[in-house]
Amino acid sequence: MAIVTNDEVGVHARFAQRNNIKFTLLADRKAEIIAAFDLINSRFPKSSPWYGVAVPAIFAIDSNGIVTHRFTTRNYRDRPEPEAVLEILRRAGG
Repeated sequence: MAIVTNDEVGVHARFAQRNNIKFTLLADRKAEIIAAFDLINSRFPKSSPWYGVAVPAIFAIDSNGIVTHRFTTRNYRDRPEPEAVLEILRRAGG
């Protein structure tokens, strides 16, 4: 499991400590990974200081590195139920 945002490493470190997160947080400052997965939030133009912010997304990647499921939304409050995500991960071998 990993989280990818365009936040700075220090922001990730504080977030991980505050929330007792033990998995990987990737600081994609140039939004290269975010762009590669087509997750750039179109609400923010390139001239915006928030350009590069990702839309919320969940990917399930199997043991062969194949993306088996993808959930994206423009509304950060619109998330799948945790049990549904766990079932997808189980089927993906995670």
